[in-house]
Amino acid sequence: MRRKLLCLTVATGLLLSACAGPTSASNPSATAEDATAAGTSAAPAPTVTPEPGLPYDEIRTVEELDAIPSTPGEGYFTMSRNGLWGLMRADGTEVLPCQSTAPVSRCGAEDHWICFPDPPMGWEKFDALSADLTQAGDGALCPGHGGLSDMFFYDLDSPGRDIHALDPSALRWYQVGTPGEVREMDDTLWDTYGDLLPVFSAHEEGEEGDPKFPGDPVDDEGVLYWYFCKDGSGLYITDAVQAGWFFDEELAPVQIGDAWTYIDRTGHQKTETIYSATWGAQGEYDNPGDPNAPKYAACLQNGYAAVCRDGKWGLLDSTGTEVIPCEHPGVAWEGTTLWVKSEDGWHREELPA
Repeated sequence: MRRKLLCLTVATGLLLSACAGPTSASNPSATAEDATAAGTSAAPAPTVTPEPGLPYDEIRTVEELDAIPSTPGEGYFTMSRNGLWGLMRADGTEVLPCQSTAPVSRCGAEDHWICFPDPPMGWEKFDALSADLTQAGDGALCPGHGGLSDMFFYDLDSPGRDIHALDPSALRWYQVGTPGEVREMDDTLWDTYGDLLPVFSAHEEGEEGDPKFPGDPVDDEGVLYWYFCKDGSGLYITDAVQAGWFFDEELAPVQIGDAWTYIDRTGHQKTETIYSATWGAQGEYDNPGDPNAPKYAACLQNGYAAVCRDGKWGLLDSTGTEVIPCEHPGVAWEGTTLWVKSEDGWHREELPA
């Protein structure tokens, strides 16, 4: 899977949205004050998974806010306990304790973490904690800078567009920001995002020519989201309302109605439409009643994806097979490390043979 970090638009309110200090995975309930009192100046070295397992309610893929749809992070997870969220390395070492009111996400080329601690902290603590994270090799806290993220759409207002066929000249790269900017496709982006891009059809609207989503369906069957292929063809999945990334993987998640399925590179479904969203956060605009509810089904990362159906979790491989059946209270995978939840907490496990 590709690795990429771009800068994105972040609200200036994040200037005071820092997390609390790093602690050991063997003591997830420790606070920033505990770390300060102990003279801790950096995140600890990786620790062995404690017995019983890690006591988190949920472990979720980190949302990289570098594109729309968001892209999944690697090397870290965001985890929750008693309704609050923190950050841990993939090996289970806690970097930020569960004190954020939202899942910890990551933005930009500067490798900045976005979190909302309760209670908030001032500039002095923010700067000190950010420095500690940097010293430990765990990035820094987001200071609230502005920036850009990538989105791709099919421009129904493209001059000279062939209205009788799919026209590669109408593919647009939209850099979301303040203001956003519509650009013609840059061929180098195929190397970054893979040769199948999730797109939607849209008219240019507004002062800056912003694309409006949802746009007009691409066909008579109501497809809103679809895939534009590097060879100029398209993949259409009937009734698709959201499409995830392929990158260089064999499958990608597609939302149909309220559930998700996985399709292959020819557009054929490899699973039933039975899975739930597992990562990202819907946000207050889309879901004011539960803004932390997951937004996306998992993209495959190094051949696997954690999946959930009927409230039970498993692991899907690149053939669409549940190599770990959806029978567990939790499964987490970010491309390098597998965690499975049991009655006594989360435990690291090897991939199925």
